[in-house]
Amino acid sequence: MMELQKLSEFFREFYVEKNSKEKVIDLHIHTNYSDGFISCKALEHHLRDKSYLLAVTDHNAIGGNIMLRKMGINVIPGIELGCIDGFEMLVYFKTEDDLIYFYKSFVEPNKNKYRMAKTHQDIHYYLRALEKFQCYKSIPHIAGLAQKNFLKNKDYIYNVIARVDAIEIHNHALPNFRNLIAEDVQKRYEKELTFGSDAHFMEELIKFSKRINHLEKDNLFREYSSKIKLISWLGRKHLAYGIKGVIEK
Repeated sequence: MMELQKLSEFFREFYVEKNSKEKVIDLHIHTNYSDGFISCKALEHHLRDKSYLLAVTDHNAIGGNIMLRKMGINVIPGIELGCIDGFEMLVYFKTEDDLIYFYKSFVEPNKNKYRMAKTHQDIHYYLRALEKFQCYKSIPHIAGLAQKNFLKNKDYIYNVIARVDAIEIHNHALPNFRNLIAEDVQKRYEKELTFGSDAHFMEELIKFSKRINHLEKDNLFREYSSKIKLISWLGRKHLAYGIKGVIEK
């Protein structure tokens, strides 16, 4: 169940309640500071009249998170860590200072010039580093597509499950049957849960919010059309990042 009360107490201080029936509860979004197309200004405008609990989790980047906090949005300090082999982990911090310190010390020096979503370190390196921080760790899209199906292509996955706080049980970019697999893993290993849109476009964030607020059911044709557009634009952005890395070499 994707409900506010199902989430850990860790997130309580970041929930902003307003006089609104509509809530935005989303622990996994990407801004234009990584491979997303969501601007901080558009996000701030969208949240203006809504209660919210929001985490910006850009790929190996924190600029969007910091900008939103400067704009007065009580966004959860977070990042989506990308490892050398493609494994990813959502990390949420209690303070912006910790997020910045972790990023400057462990992520920025290890960035991959050609692959936005990868660094030059493995997950075990980051798990050791994170022991020093008050943070909350969740495995996203654990039964995702292709290289993001960590259950199938990461032989160390159960070791990592033992060392994280939560499993992302719903990723709105995935088919429902894959989310059901994630939820089964979460229950079987008695982990806490997170959920999110994994939005790269505002329309995806809005669509997920409607789902959370029970205002709209899934429309398979519309979902398919959106995915085609997303793949096309994401491909261009990742290609541009790779070309930039080659030029700067």
